Amino acid sequence: MYLDRGKFTLRRQKRSRPGRVALYLALIVLGIYIIREQHQGNVRPMLMATPTATRSAVSFAEEAEAHFSAGRLRRAIETYQKATEAEPANAAYWVKLARLQVYAGDAEAGLESANTAVLVLPEDSSAHAVRAFALDWTGDYEEGSRASVRAIQLDPNNALAHAYYAEILTDLQKYAQAGDEARLAVSLNSNSMDVQRAYGYYLESVAAYEDAIIAYQTAATINPNLGLIYMRLGLSYRVLGQYETAVEYFQRASALDPKDTAPLLSIARTYFQTGEYQRAAQYIETALELEPTNPDIYGRLGLVEFKALNYEGAVTDLGCAIDGCTHPLTAAVVSGMPLKPETLEYYYTFGSVLAAYLKCDRALPVFSQVAAFAADDEVVQNIVAEGRAICELGGTPGAETTTPDANSTPTADKTAVPVASETPQPAAAATPTPGY
Repeated sequence: MYLDRGKFTLRRQKRSRPGRVALYLALIVLGIYIIREQHQGNVRPMLMATPTATRSAVSFAEEAEAHFSAGRLRRAIETYQKATEAEPANAAYWVKLARLQVYAGDAEAGLESANTAVLVLPEDSSAHAVRAFALDWTGDYEEGSRASVRAIQLDPNNALAHAYYAEILTDLQKYAQAGDEARLAVSLNSNSMDVQRAYGYYLESVAAYEDAIIAYQTAATINPNLGLIYMRLGLSYRVLGQYETAVEYFQRASALDPKDTAPLLSIARTYFQTGEYQRAAQYIETALELEPTNPDIYGRLGLVEFKALNYEGAVTDLGCAIDGCTHPLTAAVVSGMPLKPETLEYYYTFGSVLAAYLKCDRALPVFSQVAAFAADDEVVQNIVAEGRAICELGGTPGAETTTPDANSTPTADKTAVPVASETPQPAAAATPTPGY
């Protein structure tokens, strides 16, 4: 059978498609347009990574305040520094940065930030107020007073300006005027942590410890994560003889910043006062682990050992504080401390223990320094006289004698070790930083 396939061919017929031509032309035109827009920067090339959005200074400031409220002081400072970098002409960020730097114990850096704030906005009351705050904590009370007065002139209702001025006046022992400024600050803003803290500091300085505790507790309610406030509470309770409560507040401060040695040393001081020398030594040794080259910590440990009748240890550690030494484990060099009000007790105690062991070649020069430094202090002069008498009775000054072993105690008639009642405490520092 034959099938007629007709006129079939494998070659397809060409057809005219004007729509396709128009599409190609449109695509070409679109491509040319995109290329031109890319060159002009109006269109981002495909597959190019999207840049990270730049954070605003406001967001950094908000984060910094959150860190501060949570007690993360260092993080707050770092974040405020980013805010000042993002917006360096904003004086408010420099003011807040300066305040936190002072609270963190870096008053010099706080002063630099405060000076920048004043340069950025010379007529800003808060800038001058925080500058006064920083000056106070660097010990420049006179210039701090001038900065406070300027801040109040610019804004008489600035509660912080009055509070910081009250703190400076307290350090200058102008208590009547300090009280007026502190109370005025509270009347202007009783909900300010700074105001309540400054008011508490004034009350503490005039020995109104119960009232100071109330002010500090109010400050702690406003900001419950600032260790400085708990330090002041602990100090006030300790003066009142409420030692357990004092230790609790020092421990709260330590929990907020475990690397800070100040709370540990304050706990040790508290146990020192209650005669619990072993516990005191434990806290000092913990502090020494954190700051192994701090001569002041060696001095404090030496005093505790002296009270615990560990005279051999006292000689070693007080000698390290005064003459310097090399740390036995890290080989780090510990520099000796000069004679000043804060180290006077280390010096005369060191001299007394040396005399008790008849190490007079070292004891007598120490006594000479102490006698000249504290010429008007009758108690200290008596300690020096006793130490010198021991050396005179014990043999030729400067002669080496056999050192007793660690368990031995110098005999009563040859000891220059003063009893607890006649040992004067070092003068308190005038700065508002937590004391020992």
